[in-house]
Amino acid sequence: MINNAHLHNRAAFGVSVVASNLKTGKELFKNNTQNKPLQVVVKPELDLQDMKSLSAEDRKKIFQKSRKQVLELNVAWLQQMTDPQVALREKMTFFWHDHFACRTQVAFLAQQLNNTIRKHALGSFKNLLMAVSKDPAMLQFLNNQQNKKDSPNENFAREVMELFTLGRGNYTEEDIKNAARAFTGWASNPLTGEFVFRERVHDAGQKIFKGKSGNFSGEEIIDMLLDDPQTATFITTKIWNYFVSQEVQDQEVIKSLAKDFYNSGYDIEKLMMQIFQSEWFYELRFVGNRIKSPVELLTGIQLHTAGRFQDELSPLFIQRTLSQVLFYPPNVGGWPQGKEWIDSSSLTFRLSLPGILLRNESTDIQAKDDGDVNNLINQPRKSTVTFSVNWSLLANRFASGGSEENLEAVEQFLLMRPTSKDNKTMISRFAAAGSNETEFIQRAFTAYMSLPEYQLN
Repeated sequence: MINNAHLHNRAAFGVSVVASNLKTGKELFKNNTQNKPLQVVVKPELDLQDMKSLSAEDRKKIFQKSRKQVLELNVAWLQQMTDPQVALREKMTFFWHDHFACRTQVAFLAQQLNNTIRKHALGSFKNLLMAVSKDPAMLQFLNNQQNKKDSPNENFAREVMELFTLGRGNYTEEDIKNAARAFTGWASNPLTGEFVFRERVHDAGQKIFKGKSGNFSGEEIIDMLLDDPQTATFITTKIWNYFVSQEVQDQEVIKSLAKDFYNSGYDIEKLMMQIFQSEWFYELRFVGNRIKSPVELLTGIQLHTAGRFQDELSPLFIQRTLSQVLFYPPNVGGWPQGKEWIDSSSLTFRLSLPGILLRNESTDIQAKDDGDVNNLINQPRKSTVTFSVNWSLLANRFASGGSEENLEAVEQFLLMRPTSKDNKTMISRFAAAGSNETEFIQRAFTAYMSLPEYQLN
């Protein structure tokens, strides 16, 4: 039996309380075509300038402005994640945003890479990999601007194999050295944000890669990586770990999915439809077994309540406190997963977050600081967050029966697995203290969302 709530938790960011019904897998894909508008927050002329011609003070002002624009881009994307028309596309963009982890202080380049990923998120992995590999933000982040024939830099070549395609242990150091030579000359124009190939610094000599010899270009190296079925296995396994289960590894199913993915020419949409339309995906062992990342938790709360932040600092404070700030991955390896998100400090804040948001409570928890005084993500320090919920709307939907029936409806909407009898009794007493139906629903939502079970999807 298809569990549409489970589908929306994994293929999107959760079920919207204002949705009239739950879309099936086919409907989700139909509404997430690649023709939807891309994200445009930063204009290039505001961000790309000839820094060498500017004074140190002017350069500082430009970088500060650009970092602020990255935060504006963050807030805009978080809002877009709650749009049901692009829910699947944004979830896939979020997944690839972590897979191709990259940091840049130039807001236009951050937006450009994000849109490059968004454009190909449900398309061909081959096209996605080639586009990301030629993206200026990624080339700068992985130091390929410094990769020249007389002084090769191996960083980009190493990460393309270790993190983007084959996975660690499926290549040699010689493969890295020769791939790096093939990628020499791959750079970007700092004034336009476009990829450029600088032939004069490219190593045109003979190279040996994966046992083959030739005057390989960077494009040919990427094609050879895609020709290796290990790339399909690596990507499929990572998709399984994220969308299905990190705890349960069904190797035969993964092997079959990887083979089909490879034979399809790396068709991402076909792979995801195969997963979401399979019977095994909806088995109880895969339901409610995954810890939400901070961004998923934050987006899910907005979807479940139709709530909205009233200022841009509030969602940034929460992201920073829980150590997942969009566009600021900790390193090229991306963010942690699963149980790694939970420690005593983060769990305390996670469980108190619904009360902070839904009841406008204050918190004495301080967001983590990475020590960089120039980093704008360290600057918002708030004890309260402004979050508005139309409780009358929620009361109209969930307060149509008796108190016990209403609580059951709220529980089924918010939790993927039922909570304990003791918790239900406790929540029933807490909600009953409300003076009217609207306050009853407010207290019920706050209580159920404060349970550890709400941290799972």
